[in-house]
This record gives sequence, C-alpha cells and structure tokens, in this order.
Amino acid sequence: MAAFRGSYSHTIDHKGRVSIPAKYRRQLSGDADETFVVLRGLESCIALYPADEFRHLDERLRARSFSDEATRRYQRMMLVDSRDETLDAQGRVALPPRLIAHAQLTKDVLVVGLLDHLELWNPELFETYLQSSDRTYEQIAGELLL
Repeated sequence: MAAFRGSYSHTIDHKGRVSIPAKYRRQLSGDADETFVVLRGLESCIALYPADEFRHLDERLRARSFSDEATRRYQRMMLVDSRDETLDAQGRVALPPRLIAHAQLTKDVLVVGLLDHLELWNPELFETYLQSSDRTYEQIAGELLL
C-alpha cells in the first residue's frame, strides 16, 4: 500500500510526459506493476493512481447503481480521458492532451502525494486553491479530526 506524501516540482516535456519522483516510484507495490491509472482529478488537477490502488476506487464505483444519474455522470467525466500508463525507462508517464488542458499545465508541474494517489497541478493554480478556502487549516483539522 502506497503512502505518498510531500510535493515535488517537475516539468512536462513537449510530448506531454512528466517524471514521477524516485521517492514515489520506490513506494509502488509489485502489484502496481509500475503502472498508474491517469484520470481527471477533482478541481483542476490530474490524478494518478497506482494500478493496485485504483482497484479500490473501481470497486467503490461499481458498487454504486449505474441507474443513478449522478453516478453515471461522475464515471463518464472521470473516465472519458483516463488511461493506464506504465512508467518509461526514465520514470515518466504520458498524459492525455485533454487532461493537460483540464489541469492547465504548460511547463511547470507540482507533483503532490495524497496517501493513495498523486495529483499533478499547475503550481499557480495549486497555490490559488490553497488560499481559496474561507476556513483556516486549524478549522478544517478540527472538523475532520473530531
């Protein structure tokens, strides 16, 4: 089970590839087979789930009724541009052009570890996101940790 934490600054190359930090690559389980499921993240980011971790999300999605309109819409929006990407010899993953546009990635990429998955952010958008809450870090902690 991965435990991704921290953040790293990287760049996206002209072919739409981004390097996964070595620290994160070492945390991949053998079951992940060096493969990430690349998909639309929440807010303006790209989510990367190790293949074995994505299975848990997949199971939760399959447990919901597809006759529910919100379930169908969420699955369609999340999965339409998703793909499995195996790390290349340099530890990079290729990103779909529509997801690059969704995350507004140009050159600089912030790779953020969020326990079971990674997120790829435009660094400026991530900073704006962090500053956009009307609640403080301490208030949110109090709500979630009680």
